[in-house]
Amino acid sequence: MKRFLLVAAAMASVLLLGVSSAGANQPAEHFTQDVTGDTLQCGDTTYTIVSGEIAIVMHEGQSASGNTNFTGTITPRNVVLQDQAGNLYSLAGAIWFGATFNANTGGFQATSTDKFQIVSQGGGTVDSVNAVEHVSPNGKEFLFDFGTCG
Repeated sequence: MKRFLLVAAAMASVLLLGVSSAGANQPAEHFTQDVTGDTLQCGDTTYTIVSGEIAIVMHEGQSASGNTNFTGTITPRNVVLQDQAGNLYSLAGAIWFGATFNANTGGFQATSTDKFQIVSQGGGTVDSVNAVEHVSPNGKEFLFDFGTCG
């Protein structure tokens, strides 16, 4: 999952660096990326993605005063995972993240919510990613992680 976040954050950075008043507030951009071969560690279990892709939707904007913002969503599409014993699972859920930047003060805030369920072929959740992270303009940040995958 960390790779998913890194890909999305890199894309967001590229979009933000390219923001100009003429290009701001355009429609969302849509990307897909094959994630076959990526792994997800949950306690003692390592899940390897054997097929599927992630869909990434990014949107950025800029106000007349120069403030900027971006938001992104990452969702799995037909992602199949396999554990060390050869059992197959599906991945359901999404990551959402966003940030705002104040051109006058240099301040920013950013939030990410990660919510995935690793679902057995019988339909039950066996592991999960369940985290919220926030960074505030005053420099404070927090992370709540209630999932079984770290």
